[in-house]
Amino acid sequence: MESLSSALNEQPRARLGLFPTPLHPLSNLAGHMGSSHLYIKRDDLTGLGMGGNKTRGLEFLLGRALERQVETVIASGALESNLCSQVAAACARLGLQAVILHNDDPPEELTGNALLSHLAGAEMRYLGPTDENEREQRAMNLACEMEREAFVVRRGGSTPRGSLGYVVAAVELARQVKEHEIPIDHVVIVGAMGGTAAGLLAGNALLGSPFSVHIISVEYSLCELRKRLEILAFGALDLLRCSYRGEEIFSSVRLYDEYLGPGYAIPDEGTLRAARAAASTEGIFCETVYVAKTLAGAMGLVQSGCIPAEEGVCFFHTGGHPSLFGQRKHLLS
Repeated sequence: MESLSSALNEQPRARLGLFPTPLHPLSNLAGHMGSSHLYIKRDDLTGLGMGGNKTRGLEFLLGRALERQVETVIASGALESNLCSQVAAACARLGLQAVILHNDDPPEELTGNALLSHLAGAEMRYLGPTDENEREQRAMNLACEMEREAFVVRRGGSTPRGSLGYVVAAVELARQVKEHEIPIDHVVIVGAMGGTAAGLLAGNALLGSPFSVHIISVEYSLCELRKRLEILAFGALDLLRCSYRGEEIFSSVRLYDEYLGPGYAIPDEGTLRAARAAASTEGIFCETVYVAKTLAGAMGLVQSGCIPAEEGVCFFHTGGHPSLFGQRKHLLS
């Protein structure tokens, strides 16, 4: 563990978050779902802006930007992108200018994450409806057009360097489990664009696979998600100058798409049940695009017996609270 920590410390890093994030039991929700030991890793409380998983990756991405002495950081995403508001907050902290490209039309009023980006002083531009590849290319083109050097946060932060943030999270979790003698055997985490999960599974492998990692797809097919995870995990290992065979990285990992529901950002009844259960039993709030679907996966895996009820489970809460207020229609239905 110490050698891995040393390798991570060699990477350029901007200290942005409050770590370690809390790890604590969810006794009420555990009883509701039939688990003996359920824990939550509170990465919604990372301390930058309104918190979230993107803080971990941005420490390494913007550490590289500072090393290059850039003045401007460009990020792109949907109007309710957690990454964009986190980039805006991080740039405010570091004295950099943030430029945010949204692949949406200008909203009638700023709410949620877009409001936070505005408050943090980001320059916001609207591209109209485009796909993520076009959005990414427009960000790269803008960087080339700028007279001053700019750093582009690519792929929603899901790059090998960004994945290092969750290699750190794996080390952090392993330390908390050891120091406090917490019985955790399984970790459930969101798949999303892959950066968060790839970092965790790479870190878990480098630690000797102390956890079985369950990755819940909320966006892509299992084939596409697996491909993204491989690229990102092996890229992160290259940055750390570590070598691992593919079968070792994925030996303790399982991917699931049963909880995707009708599609990306469309919650099904299981997603809504999970969001309501966390709020009504523990006072913990989960937005429905990423977090509630992941929690629904954790609940389903325990209730189906895929994760034995007597074994300890840790659910990663990856944040996204600002977007919750735009999901009122689903949550009240």
